[in-house]
Amino acid sequence: MNNKLFIVCPFSCVENKLKKKYGSNAFFISSPGAIIPYNDQLFIEVLKGELVRNNINEIYFVNDASSRIINSVILNKDLFGLDAEYWVESIYKKVFTKSLKGRSIQYKQFRLAELIAQNQKNEFLANGVFTDLIIDEKILVKTLVISSSMQFIKESKIAAPITSTYEL
Repeated sequence: MNNKLFIVCPFSCVENKLKKKYGSNAFFISSPGAIIPYNDQLFIEVLKGELVRNNINEIYFVNDASSRIINSVILNKDLFGLDAEYWVESIYKKVFTKSLKGRSIQYKQFRLAELIAQNQKNEFLANGVFTDLIIDEKILVKTLVISSSMQFIKESKIAAPITSTYEL
């Protein structure tokens, strides 16, 4: 049985959709924007413990395309002061303001959600905090984007488990 851990935003309320699609062997950890706070040692220790305790084989970074954080950034609304909001805003300003000009809100939401999830996956794989655990337990790390308005869940086709480490 493959146990899956979904890293979700607590404001997105996507757990029931994911359980319906992926079954009862789904576990959840939430963090604003589904962005891991690597500077929060307690959160990191809880996450590591859950990976081991629940024999997690797959980790999914999940973003809801219609999340409050994504919408606040795209619509240039006032932010509430969460680190995740400023991180999403910086990605949006660096990457999307020019390439998405003239696109629909739904398209912008989906593309930004996809990029956030992919960046979180890359950070998780590359930061070194979880590297040994990923290698030893052969954990696959994936991304999902949920769009309630378009009624779909899209899994990334990129499966990139870490299989070796390099020292410089």
